[in-house]
Amino acid sequence: MRRTKSLLAPVCALSLLLGACASGTTLDDPLPSGTAPPPRSIQTAAALVQFDACEDFLDHVISRAVDLVGPYGLDGNPIVWFEDGRALGAEETAEGGDDGAATPDFSETNVQVEGVDEPDIVKTDGERIVVMAQGELIVVDVSGEDPVETGRLATDGLSVQSLFLSGDKVVIFGSVWTHHPIPLAEPDRGIAPPQVVTPTVEIVEVDIEGSPEIIRTMTIDGAFVSGRMVDESVRLVLTSGPVGFEWSYPEGSGLKAEREAVERNREIVRNSSEENWIPYYVVADAEGEVTDEGTLFECDRASHPEEFAGLDMLSVLTIDLSDGLEVSDATGVLASGDTIYASEDSLYVATQDWQNWRWLETQEDSDRPDGPTTEIHKFDIRDPGSTEYVASGEVDGYLLNQFAMDEHEGMLRVASTTTPNWWGSGPDSQSRITVLREIGDALVGIGRVDGLGKTEQIYAVRFMGDVGYVVTFRQTDPLYTVDLSDPRDPEVLGELKIPGYSAYLHPIGEGLMMGVGQDATDEGMVLGTQVSTFDVSDLSDPVRLDTHTLGEEASSQVEYDHHAFLYWQGLAMIPIQQWSWDGKSEEVFVGAIGLEVGEDGSLAELGEITHPGGRDQNWDGRSQILRSLVIGDSVYTISTGGLLKSALRDLDAQAWLEF
Repeated sequence: MRRTKSLLAPVCALSLLLGACASGTTLDDPLPSGTAPPPRSIQTAAALVQFDACEDFLDHVISRAVDLVGPYGLDGNPIVWFEDGRALGAEETAEGGDDGAATPDFSETNVQVEGVDEPDIVKTDGERIVVMAQGELIVVDVSGEDPVETGRLATDGLSVQSLFLSGDKVVIFGSVWTHHPIPLAEPDRGIAPPQVVTPTVEIVEVDIEGSPEIIRTMTIDGAFVSGRMVDESVRLVLTSGPVGFEWSYPEGSGLKAEREAVERNREIVRNSSEENWIPYYVVADAEGEVTDEGTLFECDRASHPEEFAGLDMLSVLTIDLSDGLEVSDATGVLASGDTIYASEDSLYVATQDWQNWRWLETQEDSDRPDGPTTEIHKFDIRDPGSTEYVASGEVDGYLLNQFAMDEHEGMLRVASTTTPNWWGSGPDSQSRITVLREIGDALVGIGRVDGLGKTEQIYAVRFMGDVGYVVTFRQTDPLYTVDLSDPRDPEVLGELKIPGYSAYLHPIGEGLMMGVGQDATDEGMVLGTQVSTFDVSDLSDPVRLDTHTLGEEASSQVEYDHHAFLYWQGLAMIPIQQWSWDGKSEEVFVGAIGLEVGEDGSLAELGEITHPGGRDQNWDGRSQILRSLVIGDSVYTISTGGLLKSALRDLDAQAWLEF
């Protein structure tokens, strides 16, 4: 059945904000009618519209593609690379712990939501450590005194490599990029022609009960965004563009040649099929024999926003690992996506609003967007074998990373900034937290607090229960504490201004929080990695308890990848890279620092860990420590060069295994 926009969604949103809902109305009560919609600043995007059949789907994509196609095909997809390696339109995304909970025997991947696993380059079950390093899957037995490699498997050609571990099964996934030269009518001067780059996602199911062996491989059109796993149910989020088009390029130079190419390309678009727009997949067994293939989903499992969001397809693939590498279910949205968040029940995919300048030129001024917005699509993942679209919403501004979203008691809290972190601060920049409630098939903004960090940008976010913590930065680091106990009326209760900033926040105990970021001067010049602890037990008066600076000009992966952070029963492990020059000699430290965290929030350095080559002036890039984990009474640090076992009590080295 076709989904339509809920007409009631905006009504109670305004009523809740103005206190105008009927007497005794609660967040779960029916909505009144007859009230004008709220302003766009608190309003949500329209819900998705589901396609009825392939005819409906093709009418939609073809009618829009005909208007957008140019003399070299569709703008922005595929990516066009030139000979010097520059990518036009290429974007890099990164994702960027748990709630401080730890199992008695070993640490797991530092995830945002307990019970929701995230893909990473290292996994352990307490007996084995599985690592992606140097283009290989490496399995290490750590049940004995010394770590022992039990097998490895080459994964050549994969980029963005990461994995999930479930029992004796490992699932590896990444992207493969294929380059195809564009034929030019007049190649000359020996300049290499531009290239079309088409991505595919490769998923490999591996049995590691003995020596690692491939069971199946699945290849899908598109690029890998991220994934989540609850129990044995995996959701992978992919993004893909139109494929299979043999575009007609201008036959010579000049306007006439380009106009003729456009007309030929429009005819190519009119003759397209669903396989040009819905990603195709192929499953092969260990011998390479194809066992299954087809479009990832049927046309009636695709949807589109009521406001055109481009021709990219955002796909959510469900794989139940108990059944092996098979497509349990898949669904798609005609939109892009770059940030995902998941609870045990829901998956949210956020995407920046789509803008195409050729399309914008055809719109009336009143129809053009007022400013950047982020659309958020919610999916129900409670059934381990399927993923169902639920609702969509919109917030103003940009999201920093996955920690900018959090689901609590049926509400989604979202932190956003009016300017992206890659843009730089400006006089009009500010941040906010918006609370969204699912009403019908829309995520409706029911409450918001504005004005956080004026002229600054968000550098870190953490939601815990009824509280949101937001760090903004330009010259100083305001840490805001936001009371979200009343979702209709969130309120900033406290603010702490200190030099520098925290880029990652992690709970370390009741009323205590740790921040990892950079120390800075009063003018905002960063000085090096700094770890801070905060007392946030009194939300109206947050206090910094202690700081530990890890070296001038030092940096840490934790600032942009929370998986690199380990907190285990009062021990914090921070990977560090430091280069310094005193005018005569260079000092290098590439390793990890262990900090003891007292119950009062005090910080004391327990020791340093380096891998071979981590202190040399001619340091080996393979010595950079990427992950740390605890098993029993030992700390294991992993680099692409190998694995080091150290004593938990003092970090003294015990055994080294070279990869």
